[in-house]
Amino acid sequence: MKVLFKKSVQPLFLTQIVLQASIIPMILFAGPKDYLLSILVYFFMGCIGMSMTYHRLLAHKSWSAPRWFEIFGTLCGVFGLTGSSLAWCAIHREHHQKTDQAKDPHSPHHKRWWEVHFFNMFHRPKLRLMSDKMKDPFHLFVHKSYFKLQVLYALLCYLNDPFYVISLYLFPAMLLWNIEGSVNTVGHLFGYRNFKTKDFSRNNIILALISWGEGLHNNHHFNPKSPIFRRKWFEVDLSEPLIRFIRLLGKA
Repeated sequence: MKVLFKKSVQPLFLTQIVLQASIIPMILFAGPKDYLLSILVYFFMGCIGMSMTYHRLLAHKSWSAPRWFEIFGTLCGVFGLTGSSLAWCAIHREHHQKTDQAKDPHSPHHKRWWEVHFFNMFHRPKLRLMSDKMKDPFHLFVHKSYFKLQVLYALLCYLNDPFYVISLYLFPAMLLWNIEGSVNTVGHLFGYRNFKTKDFSRNNIILALISWGEGLHNNHHFNPKSPIFRRKWFEVDLSEPLIRFIRLLGKA
């Protein structure tokens, strides 16, 4: 796994550059339909993949979902280009163990905000923190085949329409990267607090709206085992109704 990490850092860094550059062709060539499709894909990458699956289901095990949804949601997260399910969740669990302490992998109180926002791929994930999933054949396959899966998805987009590589892949992944990065920075710097926690986590209503509820960061840090981040009537967790729906399907 250490060798795999060393081999993956440079491609992840180059991918980050390409992601950020995707906004240029979108501004120059995209039409309303392209932006609508990008937002739809961002929903799958960000809400289904990152918020519901990577974060709440896998990293915190705060809710149970059918196996088919775990697989589908994981793939949605994989194509969001923030790392494999094992790597991302391992770093996130470490963040909760050491929140806003010196060894927190992404605390804006101990690192420059732009380091946290853009260069999180240089932190080596402690995969032992994901021991509960390390023997899962699917998640091991996703981790070891991460870049092959990216090439496959990019090829499928290209064969349908070359511009889909931008509008259905790189641009929505860029949105996910920057909004997720903002949860790690803004979510620990600006906003209000419902609960007194040992960290500097904050709730930010605007961030919550564009991050499918992730911006209710203080609520989450107060009770990481809760799959629902909303606590007050004016707070919006857009992942909540979908989680409730999937749970109902699982029971059925």
